[in-house]
Amino acid sequence: MSDDQAGSGNSKLHSAGDPYAVVSKFTSYQESALIGTAVEVGLPNLLYGSPKDLDGITAALGTDSRGTLALLSGLVAFGMVERENETFMLTPNGELLADEHPSSVAMIARKEWFFYKLWAKMPEAVRTGETQTRAWADRLENDPEQAHDFLRALDDLCRLYGGDLPDLAGLESGGRLLDVGGGAGSHSANLVEAVDGLQATVLDLPGAEAVLRERHPELAFVAGDINDPRFGRPEGEEWDYVLISNILHDHPAEENRRIIKEAAGLLAPGGSLIVYEWVIDEGRTSPAGVASFTPMMVIENAGGWTWTEAEIGEWIEEAGLTPRPLSQGPGPIAVIRAERS
Repeated sequence: MSDDQAGSGNSKLHSAGDPYAVVSKFTSYQESALIGTAVEVGLPNLLYGSPKDLDGITAALGTDSRGTLALLSGLVAFGMVERENETFMLTPNGELLADEHPSSVAMIARKEWFFYKLWAKMPEAVRTGETQTRAWADRLENDPEQAHDFLRALDDLCRLYGGDLPDLAGLESGGRLLDVGGGAGSHSANLVEAVDGLQATVLDLPGAEAVLRERHPELAFVAGDINDPRFGRPEGEEWDYVLISNILHDHPAEENRRIIKEAAGLLAPGGSLIVYEWVIDEGRTSPAGVASFTPMMVIENAGGWTWTEAEIGEWIEEAGLTPRPLSQGPGPIAVIRAERS
């Protein structure tokens, strides 16, 4: 092959890429940063139902005029704010960032803003494999405000995306359910609403109870620790169902093996373990939603990872349970249900 031919081939190879698409993806952080900043300084709450001019906004927020106008300019460009003469107001999408909106996503924005800053530490996580934040129990004890907002955000995310759990779990009848590490009780609430006669109890660290009382006061709560034998429950206590929801991705394999074993030991004869989890394929690059979730596990949790159906099934079988095939809906989170004979 001549040099000219080689150069022509390389040119064709390189021209297959779309530099505009790549740059667009790389600069998409700007929209996230502006939305996160708006929520942090209180702009959506200020403008919700109360349009204001620049002077009124800066006076109320105590912010710099130039910086605030820059923020507003970007939010106008991204469709969160609109301007009429000298007055700024929220668009319908912008109103969703206000805490008082009935379908508010403000807590989700605060959660993602917390992780947005962690994602900047991804190079260190890739180089070392080490978490870039404190453990959940540490955050709950020493930074309860942020931890409680995190639980509220998870509850709001469940409101938007978690409605498929009852169908995927396929509970045929009511009974007593223990939701291990259930936080605000989001998934238990969905199951109780869908299954007649189901009684759910959320088990979590004591610091989580306040958010459950705020969001789902109809549910029972017991203090417990996933690190303790039987999660702190007394010997002889049995449950018809044990729910392990979005827990396994926080832990390494050996810890998950122990968690599944402890959960199995809480089941009554004929009882069911319900694992609601981000399940990745054998190559660990799909489904897309799970693959894009995987990097956060390295940043957020020591030994955190997304696990395959085969890996979870192995832990279940080692615990003496019989797993059913994976039940996958349109979303990225799936159910593996298993029975105690």
